[in-house]
Amino acid sequence: MGVGPSHQGYGPGAPSLEAEALLRYPPARWSGWGCSLSWLGKALGCCREAESWADLLFSTRDVPVSQLWPNFAGPYMPAAVPGLGLSIARYNVGGCGRPEEQTGHPYGGSKVRGWFALIEGFQPVPNGEFDWTRDEGQRNFLHLAVERGVDQVELFANAPMWWMSNSSSSFGGSLAQPDDFANYLGEVASQARSGWGVPVRSVAPFNEPSADWWMFPHDQEGCKVNSSQQARVIAKLRDELDQRGLSDVVIAASDENRPDQAIRTWQELGKADVAGGPSGSYVGCLNVHAYDGLEPWLESRHRGFRSALRRIATVAGVPLCVSEHGNADSSGVTLAQVILEDFHYLQPASWCYWQPVEHHSSWGLVEADFGDAPSQEPKAADLPHPKYYIFAHFTRFIRRGMVMLHCSEPWAAASFAPEENSLAAVITNPTLGTSKQRLRLSAFVPKGRGSERRIQAVLTEPNRRRLFVPCEVEVQEAAGCLELLVELPARSICSVLLPNVCLSGTESKSLVESTSTNMDGVDSPGAAQAGKLRKHSHDDQLGVTVQMVSSMARAAAEGAALERWLGQADLQTVRCWSRWEHECGCAATAMDAIPPALPSADSGFSDLLEAVCAAAWGAANERKYGAGNPDAQQAWDRFARHIQQLAHRAGLSPETTNDLKWYVFNVSWMMVNLRWYGSSSTDHTEASDRAAHHFRQLGGSENVILRRCQKK
Repeated sequence: MGVGPSHQGYGPGAPSLEAEALLRYPPARWSGWGCSLSWLGKALGCCREAESWADLLFSTRDVPVSQLWPNFAGPYMPAAVPGLGLSIARYNVGGCGRPEEQTGHPYGGSKVRGWFALIEGFQPVPNGEFDWTRDEGQRNFLHLAVERGVDQVELFANAPMWWMSNSSSSFGGSLAQPDDFANYLGEVASQARSGWGVPVRSVAPFNEPSADWWMFPHDQEGCKVNSSQQARVIAKLRDELDQRGLSDVVIAASDENRPDQAIRTWQELGKADVAGGPSGSYVGCLNVHAYDGLEPWLESRHRGFRSALRRIATVAGVPLCVSEHGNADSSGVTLAQVILEDFHYLQPASWCYWQPVEHHSSWGLVEADFGDAPSQEPKAADLPHPKYYIFAHFTRFIRRGMVMLHCSEPWAAASFAPEENSLAAVITNPTLGTSKQRLRLSAFVPKGRGSERRIQAVLTEPNRRRLFVPCEVEVQEAAGCLELLVELPARSICSVLLPNVCLSGTESKSLVESTSTNMDGVDSPGAAQAGKLRKHSHDDQLGVTVQMVSSMARAAAEGAALERWLGQADLQTVRCWSRWEHECGCAATAMDAIPPALPSADSGFSDLLEAVCAAAWGAANERKYGAGNPDAQQAWDRFARHIQQLAHRAGLSPETTNDLKWYVFNVSWMMVNLRWYGSSSTDHTEASDRAAHHFRQLGGSENVILRRCQKK
């Protein structure tokens, strides 16, 4: 492992898979990894090894095999298992009463999964007193999680209390008493915050509420809740939380099984004015599960729904969280694919596995024997599946608080810790053979030339049970940025922590330099002379250069043109908008706004972005729908308004403002006409020539248009 000079290829032959880690804009910090407590919490919370189980899930300590797997301890076995270090715990607010308290057949008879699936609720009889001594095991495990650093607790309900359902059971049926249910959840949230002393962040009142499988009797808790009832519960729950002084506790909804159903439910909640409306929203987090029924949700089967759901959350201004996923593939290959596709298309703020420890089921990362009754001591049934280590590749490297990057291919993920000047990457080989892979870190350069780099890199090869073993990763500088190069066996995964790296504020230039000669005249002989004739007054400062504006305008116009040409869900469109975010991120970095910080509101940067984007949509809408199209006219109005606001805030001269305006305008038309008519069309070449003229008037690629924010 080490940093070497740039060279062609990697070993004998070039890498077979290549991807690029791009900046996201606006930047987003990773909120963390988590799991549901529920059945495992009830089973393990009061057992002798509860502390060790909590270490395994909620710390990054190495848990000795002798503690949880004494039958497997020995000279030829691993000495310890690395902890996952989860920072989110989802506490299951149960709906079960005790047998003597319920009527009929409360638990679905012989279908119930086991004693551990009977999660006790706290209001066991209709409108009765709350009994906070119940659900002791799960409550104990929640406290153990918080002691180990969990700082985000979400309360979630699979079903209401048994007497709030039309079946008089929490094991299937429909919600019959929505107001009582909202009151119940509000009271539990208050008790958890003040009585238990745990950091309750959110309440998720539903669990796959639109699914058609919650018919009584079921083998686990569940309840059908239609969209109108959901809206009523959400509005009432917001009142209940506020009345108890919990205005900071967010309502998360609706935890649908599939992204496409999540879209439909959100739209219905919007019609009911409780989610994503113009006057605000009662829902502060959009939760979704990563299933297709009981199967994993895979992009190859359902293209575009993840991206569509992400856009809904972005427009609503709420975080999007994957609150549950699980699958039976013990190798972990499917788990890695789901996580990476979620990162690539959905871009969630956090990601939670369902039950890391399961009773004799490969859905668990670890299989255990919970026993036939609470009196039996639970124990691990076998060493962790390879899937456990696959999950650890993500949870131990992409840590809470890191700034997320967007990888151009869904076989890699990456994040950056600006406070520590380190970068983490997870790289998988999805093929059936050995693969040489390159991940280009486009916006990053070494920090401190010649400094020693202690790279951490581990590999898991599930098929050969090579689990978390050290591996070789090459780091090199090429074309002004860093690259990671690694050779991976088939269906394997590698995680890397790269220290001593920092963002490059001028990276945008190198990305487009090779394509700018024919269109912008960047390298034309007159450019340097024009720069001498009229330099912008801020060119002695660092900041957003003409070339950065060019890169942003190109990416935005191509993205808008592709969206009008091919649609929002097309992969080319998605890639182009990802490039636009990256160019914006690079320009923001040049303004000395290190992610997750943004340039100051009075710097003019947001006006620059709005102007560039408005010009792109003006040209794309006009070309698609005609000059009289209202959307096109509104876009051009926004363009003119933000150009003027930019000039005012940045103190641009009238000459520079005019040239910047017509430069962005013509670059937008140049790119849109290129998509519509081709590079040899008159419309394209004329717009290109006009753009080149204004480019020269602005002083060339390195001239600064928007100066760096001044530190106080």
